[in-house]
Amino acid sequence: MSHKAEMILDQIDVVKLDINLWTSSKKLRPEDLVLADGSKLPPEDLAYLGTKKTIDPDKLKEFNRIKKEAERICLQSGTRFLGGFANPRDEIPRITQELDDLSKTFYEARDQLLATYHEDTEEWVARHAEFGDAIRRAIEPVESVASKLRFDYVVFRVTVPQSDAVLPNATPAAVDSLQRRTNSMSDQLFHEIAQEASQLIDRSFVGKDTVTGRSLNAFRRMRDKLDSLGFLDHRCMPVVDKIDVVLNALPKQGPYNGVAFNSLFTLGLLLSDPDKIKRHGSGLLQMESILVSDTVAAVETDEEDFDSEMIDSPSAVTTVDEEATVADTSAVDAEDDHLPGFDDFLSNYNPVQDVFDVAPSVDAGISLDNVAQDVLNLIPESNSFMASVKETVQVAAEIASTSIPVQSKDETETPVAEEVVEDFWF
Repeated sequence: MSHKAEMILDQIDVVKLDINLWTSSKKLRPEDLVLADGSKLPPEDLAYLGTKKTIDPDKLKEFNRIKKEAERICLQSGTRFLGGFANPRDEIPRITQELDDLSKTFYEARDQLLATYHEDTEEWVARHAEFGDAIRRAIEPVESVASKLRFDYVVFRVTVPQSDAVLPNATPAAVDSLQRRTNSMSDQLFHEIAQEASQLIDRSFVGKDTVTGRSLNAFRRMRDKLDSLGFLDHRCMPVVDKIDVVLNALPKQGPYNGVAFNSLFTLGLLLSDPDKIKRHGSGLLQMESILVSDTVAAVETDEEDFDSEMIDSPSAVTTVDEEATVADTSAVDAEDDHLPGFDDFLSNYNPVQDVFDVAPSVDAGISLDNVAQDVLNLIPESNSFMASVKETVQVAAEIASTSIPVQSKDETETPVAEEVVEDFWF
Protein backbone atom coordinates (compact mmCIF):
# COMPACT_ATOMS: atom_id res chain seq x y z
CA MET A 1 0.00 0.00 0.00
CA SER A 2 1.17 3.51 -0.81
CA HIS A 3 2.54 5.78 1.87
CA LYS A 4 -0.28 8.30 1.25
CA ALA A 5 -2.98 5.70 1.92
CA GLU A 6 -1.22 4.53 5.09
CA MET A 7 -0.90 8.12 6.28
CA ILE A 8 -4.62 8.72 5.75
CA LEU A 9 -5.68 5.56 7.55
CA ASP A 10 -3.40 6.43 10.44
CA GLN A 11 -5.29 9.69 11.05
CA ILE A 12 -8.92 8.56 10.84
CA ASP A 13 -11.44 6.47 12.73
CA VAL A 14 -14.68 5.25 11.22
CA VAL A 15 -18.04 5.80 12.91
CA LYS A 16 -20.74 3.42 11.74
CA LEU A 17 -24.32 4.19 12.70
CA ASP A 18 -26.69 1.34 13.61
CA ILE A 19 -30.08 3.04 13.54
CA ASN A 20 -33.18 1.05 12.71
CA LEU A 21 -36.53 2.74 12.13
CA TRP A 22 -40.00 1.31 12.12
CA THR A 23 -42.11 2.65 9.27
CA SER A 24 -45.43 0.84 10.01
CA SER A 25 -45.54 -0.16 6.35
CA LYS A 26 -47.07 -3.53 5.51
CA LYS A 27 -47.53 -5.28 2.22
CA LEU A 28 -50.87 -4.63 0.61
CA ARG A 29 -52.79 -7.84 -0.09
CA PRO A 30 -55.50 -8.51 -2.68
CA GLU A 31 -58.12 -8.97 -0.01
CA ASP A 32 -57.33 -5.50 1.31
CA LEU A 33 -58.67 -3.95 -1.91
CA VAL A 34 -62.31 -3.36 -2.74
CA LEU A 35 -62.52 -4.20 -6.41
CA ALA A 36 -65.38 -3.33 -8.72
CA ASP A 37 -67.29 -6.12 -10.41
CA GLY A 38 -65.24 -7.65 -13.19
CA SER A 39 -61.99 -6.02 -11.99
CA LYS A 40 -58.83 -8.05 -12.14
CA LEU A 41 -55.43 -7.60 -10.50
CA PRO A 42 -52.30 -8.11 -12.61
CA PRO A 43 -50.19 -11.20 -11.86
CA GLU A 44 -47.26 -10.85 -9.43
CA ASP A 45 -44.67 -11.37 -12.17
CA LEU A 46 -46.06 -8.25 -13.86
CA ALA A 47 -46.70 -5.91 -10.94
CA TYR A 48 -46.54 -5.93 -7.15
CA LEU A 49 -49.07 -4.40 -4.85
CA GLY A 50 -47.94 -1.46 -2.76
CA THR A 51 -47.86 -0.98 0.99
CA LYS A 52 -50.29 0.16 3.65
CA LYS A 53 -49.72 2.13 6.85
CA THR A 54 -50.96 0.96 10.23
CA ILE A 55 -50.36 4.27 12.02
CA ASP A 56 -50.24 7.95 11.19
CA PRO A 57 -46.82 8.59 9.49
CA ASP A 58 -46.57 11.93 11.30
CA LYS A 59 -46.12 10.02 14.56
CA LEU A 60 -42.83 8.64 13.20
CA LYS A 61 -41.28 11.85 11.80
CA GLU A 62 -39.26 12.44 14.95
CA PHE A 63 -37.29 9.23 14.40
CA ASN A 64 -36.42 10.24 10.84
CA ARG A 65 -35.24 13.62 12.10
CA ILE A 66 -33.01 12.00 14.73
CA LYS A 67 -31.43 9.72 12.15
CA LYS A 68 -30.64 12.64 9.83
CA GLU A 69 -29.20 14.55 12.78
CA ALA A 70 -26.90 11.62 13.59
CA GLU A 71 -25.66 11.58 9.99
CA ARG A 72 -25.12 15.33 10.14
CA ILE A 73 -22.99 14.94 13.26
CA CYS A 74 -20.82 12.33 11.56
CA LEU A 75 -20.53 14.37 8.36
CA GLN A 76 -19.72 17.65 10.10
CA SER A 77 -16.01 16.84 10.08
CA GLY A 78 -16.03 13.54 8.19
CA THR A 79 -16.94 11.84 4.93
CA ARG A 80 -18.57 8.56 3.98
CA PHE A 81 -16.21 5.60 3.95
CA LEU A 82 -16.77 1.81 3.99
CA GLY A 83 -20.41 2.10 5.00
CA GLY A 84 -19.61 4.50 7.83
CA PHE A 85 -18.16 7.97 8.30
CA ALA A 86 -14.41 8.55 8.36
CA ASN A 87 -13.45 11.32 10.77
CA PRO A 88 -10.17 12.73 12.07
CA ARG A 89 -9.20 10.86 15.18
CA ASP A 90 -9.29 13.95 17.40
CA GLU A 91 -12.94 14.55 16.43
CA ILE A 92 -14.15 11.18 17.74
CA PRO A 93 -14.70 12.32 21.39
CA ARG A 94 -16.99 15.13 20.24
CA ILE A 95 -18.90 12.84 17.87
CA THR A 96 -19.48 10.11 20.43
CA GLN A 97 -20.66 12.63 23.00
CA GLU A 98 -23.20 14.13 20.60
CA LEU A 99 -24.36 10.70 19.47
CA ASP A 100 -24.87 9.62 23.08
CA ASP A 101 -27.03 12.67 23.71
CA LEU A 102 -28.97 11.98 20.54
CA SER A 103 -29.46 8.37 21.57
CA LYS A 104 -31.23 9.51 24.72
CA THR A 105 -33.54 11.68 22.63
CA PHE A 106 -34.28 8.71 20.36
CA TYR A 107 -35.28 6.36 23.15
CA GLU A 108 -37.37 9.05 24.82
CA ALA A 109 -39.31 9.40 21.58
CA ARG A 110 -39.64 5.61 21.35
CA ASP A 111 -41.06 5.36 24.86
CA GLN A 112 -43.56 8.09 24.08
CA LEU A 113 -44.70 6.31 20.91
CA LEU A 114 -45.12 2.98 22.68
CA ALA A 115 -47.09 4.61 25.49
CA THR A 116 -49.79 5.80 23.07
CA TYR A 117 -49.42 3.06 20.46
CA HIS A 118 -52.88 1.48 20.87
CA GLU A 119 -54.66 4.83 20.86
CA ASP A 120 -52.77 5.93 17.75
CA THR A 121 -53.63 2.78 15.80
CA GLU A 122 -57.29 3.02 16.72
CA GLU A 123 -57.37 6.65 15.64
CA TRP A 124 -55.82 5.66 12.29
CA VAL A 125 -58.41 2.93 11.77
CA ALA A 126 -61.22 5.35 12.54
CA ARG A 127 -59.82 7.83 10.01
CA HIS A 128 -59.95 5.16 7.30
CA ALA A 129 -63.03 3.21 8.39
CA GLU A 130 -63.75 1.62 5.01
CA PHE A 131 -60.31 -0.04 5.12
CA GLY A 132 -60.42 -0.73 8.85
CA ASP A 133 -60.25 -4.52 8.51
CA ALA A 134 -57.20 -4.29 6.22
CA ILE A 135 -55.41 -2.08 8.75
CA ARG A 136 -56.26 -4.24 11.77
CA ARG A 137 -54.88 -7.36 10.10
CA ALA A 138 -51.45 -5.67 9.77
CA ILE A 139 -51.13 -4.07 13.21
CA GLU A 140 -48.04 -5.33 15.06
CA PRO A 141 -47.78 -5.96 18.80
CA VAL A 142 -46.22 -3.16 20.80
CA GLU A 143 -43.30 -5.39 21.81
CA SER A 144 -42.43 -5.98 18.12
CA VAL A 145 -42.45 -2.25 17.47
CA ALA A 146 -40.16 -1.65 20.46
CA SER A 147 -37.59 -4.17 19.19
CA LYS A 148 -37.48 -2.60 15.74
CA LEU A 149 -36.74 0.91 16.96
CA ARG A 150 -33.01 0.95 17.69
CA PHE A 151 -30.26 3.58 17.92
CA ASP A 152 -26.63 2.55 18.25
CA TYR A 153 -23.21 3.16 16.71
CA VAL A 154 -19.75 1.64 16.60
CA VAL A 155 -16.31 3.21 16.18
CA PHE A 156 -13.50 1.24 14.57
CA ARG A 157 -10.11 1.76 13.02
CA VAL A 158 -8.99 0.55 9.60
CA THR A 159 -5.40 -0.71 9.37
CA VAL A 160 -3.27 -2.21 6.64
CA PRO A 161 -2.60 -5.95 7.02
CA GLN A 162 1.03 -6.30 8.06
CA SER A 163 1.58 -10.03 7.64
CA ASP A 164 -0.13 -13.28 6.85
CA ALA A 165 -0.30 -14.01 10.58
CA VAL A 166 -2.57 -11.00 11.08
CA LEU A 167 -4.71 -11.65 8.02
CA PRO A 168 -3.94 -15.07 6.49
CA ASN A 169 -6.28 -14.60 3.53
CA ALA A 170 -4.95 -11.18 2.57
CA THR A 171 -4.03 -10.91 -1.09
CA PRO A 172 -2.45 -8.11 -3.13
CA ALA A 173 -5.84 -7.50 -4.73
CA ALA A 174 -7.45 -7.03 -1.31
CA VAL A 175 -4.76 -4.56 -0.26
CA ASP A 176 -5.11 -2.68 -3.53
CA SER A 177 -8.87 -2.45 -3.09
CA LEU A 178 -8.41 -0.86 0.34
CA GLN A 179 -5.89 1.56 -1.13
CA ARG A 180 -8.31 2.56 -3.89
CA ARG A 181 -11.09 3.18 -1.43
CA THR A 182 -8.79 5.18 0.80
CA ASN A 183 -7.46 7.36 -2.01
CA SER A 184 -10.99 8.02 -3.27
CA MET A 185 -12.06 9.60 0.01
CA SER A 186 -11.18 13.06 -1.28
CA ASP A 187 -13.49 12.59 -4.28
CA GLN A 188 -16.28 11.66 -1.90
CA LEU A 189 -15.47 14.70 0.22
CA PHE A 190 -15.67 17.10 -2.76
CA HIS A 191 -18.92 15.47 -3.85
CA GLU A 192 -20.49 16.04 -0.43
CA ILE A 193 -19.34 19.67 -0.37
CA ALA A 194 -20.77 20.24 -3.85
CA GLN A 195 -24.07 18.65 -2.85
CA GLU A 196 -24.42 20.89 0.19
CA ALA A 197 -23.45 24.00 -1.77
CA SER A 198 -25.98 23.20 -4.51
CA GLN A 199 -28.74 22.91 -1.95
CA LEU A 200 -27.65 26.21 -0.42
CA ILE A 201 -27.78 27.99 -3.79
CA ASP A 202 -31.23 26.63 -4.61
CA ARG A 203 -32.54 27.52 -1.17
CA SER A 204 -30.96 30.93 -0.53
CA PHE A 205 -29.68 32.47 -3.79
CA VAL A 206 -31.77 31.53 -6.81
CA GLY A 207 -34.38 34.20 -7.48
CA LYS A 208 -33.16 36.41 -4.62
CA ASP A 209 -30.89 39.42 -4.20
CA THR A 210 -30.33 39.26 -0.42
CA VAL A 211 -29.14 36.58 1.99
CA THR A 212 -28.94 36.43 5.76
CA GLY A 213 -26.32 35.25 8.21
CA ARG A 214 -27.81 31.77 8.10
CA SER A 215 -26.23 31.27 4.69
CA LEU A 216 -22.86 32.25 6.15
CA ASN A 217 -23.20 29.45 8.70
CA ALA A 218 -23.57 26.97 5.84
CA PHE A 219 -20.35 28.26 4.26
CA ARG A 220 -18.58 27.98 7.61
CA ARG A 221 -19.68 24.36 7.97
CA MET A 222 -18.27 23.53 4.55
CA ARG A 223 -15.10 25.41 5.39
CA ASP A 224 -14.59 23.54 8.68
CA LYS A 225 -15.20 20.19 7.02
CA LEU A 226 -12.58 20.84 4.34
CA ASP A 227 -10.19 22.08 7.00
CA SER A 228 -10.61 19.02 9.24
CA LEU A 229 -10.04 16.63 6.31
CA GLY A 230 -7.30 18.66 4.64
CA PHE A 231 -4.87 15.74 4.99
CA LEU A 232 -6.92 13.77 2.45
CA ASP A 233 -5.97 16.05 -0.45
CA HIS A 234 -3.65 19.03 -0.87
CA ARG A 235 -6.39 20.80 -2.85
CA CYS A 236 -8.53 21.28 0.25
CA MET A 237 -6.58 24.10 1.88
CA PRO A 238 -6.61 26.60 -1.04
CA VAL A 239 -10.39 26.30 -1.05
CA VAL A 240 -10.45 26.85 2.72
CA ASP A 241 -8.34 29.99 2.25
CA LYS A 242 -10.71 31.28 -0.43
CA ILE A 243 -13.73 30.82 1.83
CA ASP A 244 -11.91 32.70 4.60
CA VAL A 245 -11.09 35.59 2.27
CA VAL A 246 -14.70 35.95 1.11
CA LEU A 247 -16.23 35.68 4.59
CA ASN A 248 -13.70 38.01 6.23
CA ALA A 249 -14.44 40.71 3.64
CA LEU A 250 -18.15 40.80 4.52
CA PRO A 251 -19.76 43.25 6.95
CA LYS A 252 -20.15 42.04 10.51
CA GLN A 253 -23.94 41.93 10.24
CA GLY A 254 -26.42 41.17 7.49
CA PRO A 255 -28.50 41.16 5.48
CA TYR A 256 -26.06 40.90 2.59
CA ASN A 257 -26.84 42.28 -0.84
CA GLY A 258 -25.08 44.00 -3.71
CA VAL A 259 -21.36 43.21 -3.85
CA ALA A 260 -21.53 40.99 -0.76
CA PHE A 261 -24.36 38.95 -2.27
CA ASN A 262 -22.46 38.53 -5.55
CA SER A 263 -19.27 37.40 -3.80
CA LEU A 264 -21.20 34.81 -1.77
CA PHE A 265 -23.07 33.64 -4.86
CA THR A 266 -19.79 33.23 -6.75
CA LEU A 267 -18.34 31.28 -3.83
CA GLY A 268 -21.40 29.04 -3.82
CA LEU A 269 -20.99 28.35 -7.54
CA LEU A 270 -17.37 27.39 -6.96
CA LEU A 271 -18.25 24.97 -4.16
CA SER A 272 -21.22 23.46 -6.01
CA ASP A 273 -19.04 21.74 -8.62
CA PRO A 274 -16.49 19.07 -7.58
CA ASP A 275 -14.43 19.72 -10.69
CA LYS A 276 -14.23 23.46 -9.96
CA ILE A 277 -13.18 22.70 -6.39
CA LYS A 278 -10.33 20.51 -7.63
CA ARG A 279 -9.23 23.03 -10.27
CA HIS A 280 -9.26 25.91 -7.81
CA GLY A 281 -7.35 23.82 -5.27
CA SER A 282 -4.77 23.09 -7.96
CA GLY A 283 -4.44 26.77 -8.88
CA LEU A 284 -6.05 26.26 -12.32
CA LEU A 285 -9.23 28.25 -11.71
CA GLN A 286 -9.65 31.78 -10.41
CA MET A 287 -12.95 32.50 -8.68
CA GLU A 288 -13.43 35.75 -10.59
CA SER A 289 -13.60 33.85 -13.90
CA ILE A 290 -16.68 31.87 -12.85
CA LEU A 291 -19.13 34.70 -13.54
CA VAL A 292 -17.20 37.12 -15.80
CA SER A 293 -16.10 34.70 -18.51
CA ASP A 294 -19.25 35.25 -20.54
CA THR A 295 -18.93 39.02 -20.20
CA VAL A 296 -15.33 38.97 -21.42
CA ALA A 297 -16.30 36.83 -24.39
CA ALA A 298 -19.04 39.29 -25.31
CA VAL A 299 -16.66 42.26 -25.12
CA GLU A 300 -14.10 40.49 -27.30
CA THR A 301 -16.78 39.73 -29.86
CA ASP A 302 -17.80 43.40 -30.00
CA GLU A 303 -14.18 44.45 -30.49
CA GLU A 304 -13.71 41.95 -33.32
CA ASP A 305 -16.86 43.22 -35.04
CA PHE A 306 -15.63 46.82 -34.71
CA ASP A 307 -12.19 45.97 -36.15
CA SER A 308 -13.71 44.09 -39.06
CA GLU A 309 -15.91 47.07 -39.91
CA MET A 310 -12.91 49.38 -39.86
CA ILE A 311 -10.97 47.06 -42.15
CA ASP A 312 -13.84 46.55 -44.55
CA SER A 313 -14.61 50.30 -44.72
CA PRO A 314 -11.35 52.29 -44.60
CA SER A 315 -13.05 55.23 -46.28
CA ALA A 316 -15.08 55.73 -43.11
CA VAL A 317 -12.03 57.09 -41.31
CA THR A 318 -10.43 58.98 -44.20
CA THR A 319 -11.76 62.49 -44.81
CA VAL A 320 -11.58 64.55 -48.01
CA ASP A 321 -9.20 67.03 -46.38
CA GLU A 322 -6.82 64.23 -45.41
CA GLU A 323 -6.83 62.88 -48.96
CA ALA A 324 -6.04 66.34 -50.30
CA THR A 325 -3.22 66.74 -47.78
CA VAL A 326 -1.73 63.41 -48.81
CA ALA A 327 -1.87 64.40 -52.45
CA ASP A 328 -0.17 67.75 -51.77
CA THR A 329 2.56 66.07 -49.73
CA SER A 330 3.24 63.61 -52.52
CA ALA A 331 3.62 66.48 -54.99
CA VAL A 332 6.10 68.31 -52.75
CA ASP A 333 8.09 65.11 -52.26
CA ALA A 334 8.27 64.64 -56.00
CA GLU A 335 9.61 68.18 -56.48
CA ASP A 336 12.19 67.72 -53.67
CA ASP A 337 13.57 64.67 -55.43
CA HIS A 338 14.61 66.88 -58.39
CA LEU A 339 16.28 69.71 -56.40
CA PRO A 340 18.98 71.23 -58.69
CA GLY A 341 22.55 70.65 -57.55
CA PHE A 342 21.65 68.18 -54.81
CA ASP A 343 23.15 65.18 -56.61
CA ASP A 344 26.46 67.01 -57.20
CA PHE A 345 26.59 68.04 -53.56
CA LEU A 346 26.18 64.45 -52.38
CA SER A 347 28.84 63.20 -54.80
CA ASN A 348 31.47 65.53 -53.25
CA TYR A 349 30.34 65.21 -49.62
CA ASN A 350 32.76 63.39 -47.31
CA PRO A 351 30.92 62.12 -44.20
CA VAL A 352 34.19 61.41 -42.38
CA GLN A 353 35.45 64.98 -42.56
CA ASP A 354 33.05 67.71 -41.45
CA VAL A 355 33.31 71.09 -43.17
CA PHE A 356 34.11 72.71 -39.86
CA ASP A 357 37.11 70.44 -39.37
CA VAL A 358 39.07 72.54 -41.87
CA ALA A 359 37.84 75.86 -40.57
CA PRO A 360 40.49 78.30 -39.31
CA SER A 361 40.74 79.02 -35.63
CA VAL A 362 38.46 81.74 -34.40
CA ASP A 363 40.36 84.65 -32.96
CA ALA A 364 38.80 87.19 -30.68
CA GLY A 365 38.53 89.73 -33.52
CA ILE A 366 36.94 87.40 -36.08
CA SER A 367 33.15 87.19 -36.19
CA LEU A 368 31.31 83.89 -36.56
CA ASP A 369 29.65 85.11 -39.77
CA ASN A 370 33.06 85.53 -41.38
CA VAL A 371 34.08 82.07 -40.24
CA ALA A 372 30.96 80.51 -41.72
CA GLN A 373 31.53 82.33 -45.00
CA ASP A 374 35.18 81.19 -45.12
CA VAL A 375 34.12 77.60 -44.52
CA LEU A 376 31.62 77.71 -47.34
CA ASN A 377 34.26 79.16 -49.65
CA LEU A 378 36.43 76.09 -48.99
CA ILE A 379 33.98 73.92 -50.91
CA PRO A 380 33.34 75.38 -54.38
CA GLU A 381 30.54 72.97 -55.09
CA SER A 382 28.62 74.20 -52.06
CA ASN A 383 28.25 77.69 -53.55
CA SER A 384 26.19 76.53 -56.49
CA PHE A 385 24.15 74.17 -54.29
CA MET A 386 23.32 76.82 -51.71
CA ALA A 387 22.39 79.27 -54.43
CA SER A 388 19.88 76.78 -55.82
CA VAL A 389 18.46 76.27 -52.33
CA LYS A 390 17.93 80.00 -51.90
CA GLU A 391 16.21 80.20 -55.26
CA THR A 392 13.88 77.30 -54.39
CA VAL A 393 12.93 78.86 -51.06
CA GLN A 394 12.25 82.21 -52.73
CA VAL A 395 9.90 80.63 -55.25
CA ALA A 396 8.08 78.72 -52.52
CA ALA A 397 7.63 81.92 -50.51
CA GLU A 398 6.14 83.77 -53.48
CA ILE A 399 3.66 80.92 -54.08
CA ALA A 400 2.65 80.89 -50.41
CA SER A 401 2.08 84.64 -50.37
CA THR A 402 -0.41 84.41 -53.21
CA SER A 403 -2.52 81.82 -51.27
CA ILE A 404 -2.88 83.95 -48.09
CA PRO A 405 -6.57 84.86 -47.48
CA VAL A 406 -7.60 88.50 -47.89
CA GLN A 407 -7.62 90.24 -44.54
CA SER A 408 -9.85 93.08 -43.35
CA LYS A 409 -8.64 96.67 -43.31
CA ASP A 410 -8.32 96.62 -39.52
CA GLU A 411 -5.95 93.68 -39.57
CA THR A 412 -2.27 94.33 -40.28
CA GLU A 413 0.20 91.54 -40.78
CA THR A 414 3.70 91.37 -42.16
CA PRO A 415 3.90 89.29 -45.35
CA VAL A 416 4.90 85.73 -44.49
CA ALA A 417 7.22 85.42 -47.47
CA GLU A 418 9.43 88.32 -46.37
CA GLU A 419 9.72 86.87 -42.82
CA VAL A 420 10.74 83.53 -44.19
CA VAL A 421 13.42 85.06 -46.40
CA GLU A 422 14.84 87.32 -43.71
CA ASP A 423 14.83 84.67 -40.92
CA PHE A 424 16.16 81.76 -42.97
CA TRP A 425 19.17 80.15 -41.39
CA PHE A 426 21.62 80.94 -44.20
